[in-house]
Amino acid sequence: MPIADCFFIGELPADADLDSLIALWSEESDVGPEEMTINLIDGVRQGGSSYRLMALLFLPSLWSADAVRRLQRGLAAALSRGLGLSPADVNVITSIVDSGHVVENGGTQEW
Repeated sequence: MPIADCFFIGELPADADLDSLIALWSEESDVGPEEMTINLIDGVRQGGSSYRLMALLFLPSLWSADAVRRLQRGLAAALSRGLGLSPADVNVITSIVDSGHVVENGGTQEW
């Protein structure tokens, strides 16, 4: 269940397509797209040191360290490519979610 909440400064490009971003993320990370989720939130205001796009990536604790690196780097590359951004404009912060800390379809998820 890789889930990315992506906060975009300003307005998203008119051609921003979530299915294409998921496909790019899958391709870049070498992980199947069937469980991936991207939430795009635009119109964000950010102060201080800012990024054009900031992504908060949530991953289950069952992923290996190598898979975590592939997923976070793949997400950054997919967002950069798919939204026409420089890699320097994209920031990805990863949080690892422990088993039992997700409720889905009314039930606590254990892995």
